[in-house]
Amino acid sequence: MRKRPLGQNFLVDSEIAQNIITLADIQPEDDVVEIGPGKGVLTQRLLSITKSLTAIELDPKLCRELESRFQKSSPSFKIIEGDAAKFDYSSIKPGFKVVSNLPYYAATHIMKKLIHFGSRIQSMTLMMQKEVVDRLTAEPGNKEYSSLSVYVQYHCEVERLLEIPNTAFSPRPKIDSSLFSLRPLPKPRVQVQDPQLFFKIVNAAFYHKRKMLKNNLKSWERNFTDKQGKAQLAGIDLSRRGETLSMSDFANMANYLYSPNE
Repeated sequence: MRKRPLGQNFLVDSEIAQNIITLADIQPEDDVVEIGPGKGVLTQRLLSITKSLTAIELDPKLCRELESRFQKSSPSFKIIEGDAAKFDYSSIKPGFKVVSNLPYYAATHIMKKLIHFGSRIQSMTLMMQKEVVDRLTAEPGNKEYSSLSVYVQYHCEVERLLEIPNTAFSPRPKIDSSLFSLRPLPKPRVQVQDPQLFFKIVNAAFYHKRKMLKNNLKSWERNFTDKQGKAQLAGIDLSRRGETLSMSDFANMANYLYSPNE
């Protein structure tokens, strides 16, 4: 079995690193988790202002380098060698902030894992590929709007913070990055009876992006109603496409279809 690549583009621009720290709003009393510290450009700055810093790094060689560089001078620094996409964040004291230049190949998986542990996290200041952040922040009707947009906005407050050119990294990637923040919501943005059913509908609605809802939602065809020859579900015209529906529209559909006895 081939080993998964550790392809990471290291942040080398010190001015941008400082901007990230400022935008992350790190306070002296904060406990911070950094994912993929790499060469330690952010790590060094975080250590000078935080109460404690836990870094999670997959590359054993980088772990040893960071350990020997920071451990003695900063007793509050802890490095964990491991995969951030599989890490159990409940092992860290709740109320921490996350700051990370996420490795491209695993960025979405890691972000979803963090969202899963959202009740333990104050805020996440993350860097990802610009086109992925376009999707995370997209609104209904925007061509970037997708099931990922709905998933993230259902769980979190999303804010785009900074555009970062590819020249800020080594090796230089082909694409630009964006910095954004996620603040886990105390309760989901919309109230649904069955979150699993809600996301099942959302994923089905976007499965074939160019298809109308009546084709993508065929699994629920027996619940369709007819209004003047047009198929509807929960009062929503099914000749529309998934990308035109708001989160409330999806919630209305899910709650309409919800049947606790099935």
